[in-house]
Amino acid sequence: MFSGRFSGESQRGTLALVFLFVLGGSLAGGKEVWNINNRCLFDATNKAYQMNDGNVTVDLRGEGALCPTGLGHLVSGRVPVKEIRFVFASEAEGRYWLHIGWEPGGSGTEQFEVRCNSGEAARSTLADAAAKPNQSIVDRFGVTLKNGASEIALRHLSGDGLRFRYIFLSASEDESSSPLLSPDLKFPTLKAYEAECKEPGIMLDDRGMRLFAPKRKAKEAQIIFGYLVKAYDELQRIVGSQPEYKLVVYHFPEGSEHAWGGTSECVIWYGYKNLELDQQEEWTRYKVPHLSGYIEEMAHNFDGSLGVQFGWEMTGWNLGVKTTQKVGNNPIFAAQIRDTRATQSETFRRYVTGGCKFPDDLPGNLCDRIHAHLLWMCERMYGPTFWEDFFHEAQKERENLEAAKYLGDADKVRNRKYQITVECFDRLEKIQFRKMLKEYQLSQTTAIKSLRPTEPGWDRRFLGPDER
Repeated sequence: MFSGRFSGESQRGTLALVFLFVLGGSLAGGKEVWNINNRCLFDATNKAYQMNDGNVTVDLRGEGALCPTGLGHLVSGRVPVKEIRFVFASEAEGRYWLHIGWEPGGSGTEQFEVRCNSGEAARSTLADAAAKPNQSIVDRFGVTLKNGASEIALRHLSGDGLRFRYIFLSASEDESSSPLLSPDLKFPTLKAYEAECKEPGIMLDDRGMRLFAPKRKAKEAQIIFGYLVKAYDELQRIVGSQPEYKLVVYHFPEGSEHAWGGTSECVIWYGYKNLELDQQEEWTRYKVPHLSGYIEEMAHNFDGSLGVQFGWEMTGWNLGVKTTQKVGNNPIFAAQIRDTRATQSETFRRYVTGGCKFPDDLPGNLCDRIHAHLLWMCERMYGPTFWEDFFHEAQKERENLEAAKYLGDADKVRNRKYQITVECFDRLEKIQFRKMLKEYQLSQTTAIKSLRPTEPGWDRRFLGPDER
């Protein structure tokens, strides 16, 4: 009943812009049968689901069923999860595909078995977690279903415990047919969001993005979301891949601990003020909402998921600028970027005239102005395809960038990613990147965060210990 196994990276499919006020149902085109992530059935506590001698049944024909986040030892002192059974109704006979993204943890040789309607079984990738801990694995299983009641079971075969990133059943063999929500999402449903905000809300959904806002701001949210969908397309075009998870944008009441104006783990956190278009000069004068903050945070998730590292976060900042100029440019934003680049240029001038030492009167957290100006010099020197060509080179290093995160020590991780990023920039003809780093006394081996520029004792220079 099953055939095939697949490991690889997900790619984004066709856009489907829709309003969603409830979860569940199929995607545009009817390709998706069910999706554990998007129905928000993963139990983050690993305690609320019902277990019988290590077996868990997830009944997808109704609401409220909860699914463990993995197999094996998930909670200390509790019986390991041996098997998860998904019970559902198939509306049409035919060929379907079960897509499972998972991580093997840090020890043990992990593997699980997949069975359909008690028929022939197939096995997942065999993963040596000790040799390559927390690696991202994607397995795909083909299955033929009859019309009516169906069951798919996942049984743990070996190892200490593994964690799922996503599980979904689709009529499409393409793993990109469904977006993937982070299993750690704090407010995954409209109901959870409304409970936190204490007022009715809306949820806008697209293949790569989801946005939550108060219902009374539905019109403004829909305007902003339309631009963000275009920005997502442009970012994926430039970078060549999508973030690890579907991007989720929240808006919370001003003063809420969640309205802090930043991003982490593919989630963007903003306040209601961002929805007040009538208070934005960009909107009142040019009918373009203020987008640069949203898009910069989106860009950080794109380049961060790939793993490139230069400056504090200057690849993401420049990527956000380029994207905003494409999808939401206006005279006010253009003036802001000119002013910012002028400040970066002046700081760089003072850095060079001061003997390649960061100015003493500037705080250390502004040190990546130097990296920003260097990249701007490179972009002007190289031409309009600078960022596309850089990310084309970076995509060739996906495996090496991924492997870097297993080095353990934070400095070793970021330094290795920095070294790979430098190499990718240096492959671009015309700019001679390493030569520029040497001329301006910027490290070729050590990321700026590893030099601790915000801590006392930093000598305000950018060379690593092995380069001085």
